[in-house]
Amino acid sequence: METCNLRKENLIFATMQGYSFKLSDIKWQLDKETCIFPHKIADKITKSMRIGYLTTLAYFSAEYSAGYTKNINQIFSQWLGMIDLKTIDANAVYQFNVNLGPEKNYKLNSIKKFLTKWKKLGYVGVETSALTMLEKIKVKNNLTGEAVKRRDPNCGPLTEQELKIILESIRKLLKENKIHLFIYCYIILLAKTGRRPLQLTSLKAKDLIRTGEGWFLNIPKVKQRKDFRSEFSLVSIDDCLYEKLTTLVDVNQKHIEDNINQGIGHIKNELPIFMDSKKSISIQSGQSLDTIMATDFLHMKNSFISKELDKITTKFNIQSSRTHNPIRLNARRFRYTLGSRLAKEGASVEVIAKALDHKSINSSGIYVKNSPDNVHYIDMKLHSFFEPLSKIFQDSDSTQNKKLFTEYVLNSFGFTDCKHEKIECLTCKNFRAWSSE
Repeated sequence: METCNLRKENLIFATMQGYSFKLSDIKWQLDKETCIFPHKIADKITKSMRIGYLTTLAYFSAEYSAGYTKNINQIFSQWLGMIDLKTIDANAVYQFNVNLGPEKNYKLNSIKKFLTKWKKLGYVGVETSALTMLEKIKVKNNLTGEAVKRRDPNCGPLTEQELKIILESIRKLLKENKIHLFIYCYIILLAKTGRRPLQLTSLKAKDLIRTGEGWFLNIPKVKQRKDFRSEFSLVSIDDCLYEKLTTLVDVNQKHIEDNINQGIGHIKNELPIFMDSKKSISIQSGQSLDTIMATDFLHMKNSFISKELDKITTKFNIQSSRTHNPIRLNARRFRYTLGSRLAKEGASVEVIAKALDHKSINSSGIYVKNSPDNVHYIDMKLHSFFEPLSKIFQDSDSTQNKKLFTEYVLNSFGFTDCKHEKIECLTCKNFRAWSSE
């Protein structure tokens, strides 16, 4: 494989502590789950562009999340599959946008920051015209919440009945020792908190908090540009879940102690709640456990626990009454379900955003907009307007219905009659009431 003449061979440290690489490495391991092969891209572009691409990607590996860096590498792979990329100029950006189409050109947002940084670093490959073109192109935001809008029976929110069946089933399966404690706790946490998989697999024993006021879980924030476990949100849990999670930590502790033949009580609080048992076997006696615990090395992979979640309903035939097939389960469906339930209960967009740990309220509005109860509420409010009006047109007791309709309009829109003068709308100081006569 042809490689470029790399000018810097210093060790580069990824955002996730404990992971590093060199520019010349074929494989860059960025965290417990994410690895990329940037030379597969670099070898397909011109020699003059390679150092710029690799150096900029290394910068993003050190400053941004592993998932974001991997996404950039994948987008470039897609770009190279569409056009012969000799240089990144206005034409290259334009052609990529055309090939992506309006439904997928949101991907341009992901590489805009990357190309800007590439240019600022001073490497060859990105023309000023490319950045100008990116500013001109109208980028459509990635469609979010489509499954919520459609109430998709396979991808959208779970119904109350489906959620009840799932929770009752896993309780029974755990009692019969047919499922592991970790998958039971994971499903309960998804249902109660609606958090993302990475947030839950990043949990440590010390995140379990018990006070005189109750039981709590300190859940790490992810997705935003944060270091591993740098910011948290406190969530209330019940005593039963607290005890189950505590038991899970005890199981993890015993597993490691049996493997290395020494106690680890002094660092028990640093143990992951969801632990990769295979990784724990690889720990050698004498290794610095403090160093290992500071990374995500022992934390369960999101892909593994997601696969375990996906197959549980098929394995135990937990069916949906809507599809009469095993319920398709993933973390996102639990997230949709919690958001939809909060909207149904009348929660504001701000409350839903906080509950789901959204960075802004933009994504939370989808639940409020598509709540079936909102349709019922609108129908109920407009019933008093349309019912007498429809009966007037039907010539059914028109005198009485005209009276009801007039009263509704007067009361709803701040109009006045001869008996109620100077009724003003309190929301506008410049409003002056009209006369109904």
